[in-house]
Amino acid sequence: MKKPMALVLQGGGALGAFEYGVVTALVEEGWYPKAVTGVSIGAINAASIAGAKGGDIAASLRNIWQAITLPTVPFLPADKQANLSLLGNPNFWLSRTDYWNVLNWTSFCTTAPMLATLASHLDFDQLNNPDHIRFGVTATSLHTGGQTTFSNHMAQGAHTHTCHLQAVRAKLTPSHIVASGSLPPGFPATRIDGTDYWDGGLFSNTPIDSLLNLLEPDEIGTLPIFVVDLFPTNGQPTPATMQEVQTRAIALQYQNRFWDQFGGDAKLDGFVAMLDKLETVTAGTAVEGMPAFAWLMRLRALKNLHVIAATPAPAGGDHDFSQQGVANRYEAGYAAAQQYLARTAPRPLLRSAA
Repeated sequence: MKKPMALVLQGGGALGAFEYGVVTALVEEGWYPKAVTGVSIGAINAASIAGAKGGDIAASLRNIWQAITLPTVPFLPADKQANLSLLGNPNFWLSRTDYWNVLNWTSFCTTAPMLATLASHLDFDQLNNPDHIRFGVTATSLHTGGQTTFSNHMAQGAHTHTCHLQAVRAKLTPSHIVASGSLPPGFPATRIDGTDYWDGGLFSNTPIDSLLNLLEPDEIGTLPIFVVDLFPTNGQPTPATMQEVQTRAIALQYQNRFWDQFGGDAKLDGFVAMLDKLETVTAGTAVEGMPAFAWLMRLRALKNLHVIAATPAPAGGDHDFSQQGVANRYEAGYAAAQQYLARTAPRPLLRSAA
């Protein structure tokens, strides 16, 4: 019997192989996503889930990751293999060669290969069908400076526009997926309907708010939401080398901040308990018709979070698309999900480490 869930997938380059492992384990244990959102490499993973040919999610993720994993170069040490993607990744990106035009460059690479990879590996008719899986990706608009979510569905009571957040129901194409991962200065901005977009992780690397717009009212209090956290930062030693400094800076930039703003000293548990109480005391009053109150009630879904966190990323791990690097992150994600599912949790909010 399939168990419904929702998924939130972060960005993190090659660290996304951890998400590949987590989702594979969840699916094998009978969990099935009703809604999924992602950003950057998480958008590619999310698209591979919603657009899985024949509905085979594990096979779809495996095929995408096989396509973007670099072949092993014989006799080259493993630590050198990890950096090969800096020279390009034929099914993902290629370095620019139009050196005569270098003064006009706004990126070092082209993402045209990923557009072709997505088009050939995924079923975009299925991906655009919300009756199959509700799906959304986020990107950062260079026009507004805020986050735009492109999705195949807009739930009843969804919020489509605030000061810096917009939600657009659209027919999704490979360009929408690539826009979510257009991280400068390596990758160029992706233009959609006349607006240029950069990587969604520049605004928020944990797109829970975009997922909330995909949930119908009857799911808010009950649907489990699995969040894969690629950048845990608690309890880390002070960096001792320049490479460790760079790795930590990236982790701090892209760590999850979504629920740190809720609840004050009471933390997230106290915040959702307050929302449940508020729903009870305001039942039948005029406040129920206020859009701000409706969004506040939508945040009750946060009590259903299940966070599966990776161990801290190795130095340079975000660009390690070598066979060994991808295999290690996949296996770590698979094991973390199995450990989580094997644990008897007295409460839904729990963090598991690989």
